[in-house]
Amino acid sequence: MSTSEITDLRRELEKARLTLIDAQSHLSAHAHMNAALHCATEVFFSPLHAKVTAAIAGIEHALNRTVRQDLPTLDNEEQP
Repeated sequence: MSTSEITDLRRELEKARLTLIDAQSHLSAHAHMNAALHCATEVFFSPLHAKVTAAIAGIEHALNRTVRQDLPTLDNEEQP
């Protein structure tokens, strides 16, 4: 993959991550609302909340793997 393709991929992954974080927040608020509505002492999150959380973790893992690391060369010059 070229550098520009990786940059585009990272941009799309970041958009998906932000969207999923919003969905996770909504699902969490919904679970808390349900618990309050039923005067429950515990909050039970939906299976969808767990899947969204796992998807966020997967995207963050992919983003961390594609971070460019500038390593020194033998002549101590930066890589292009």
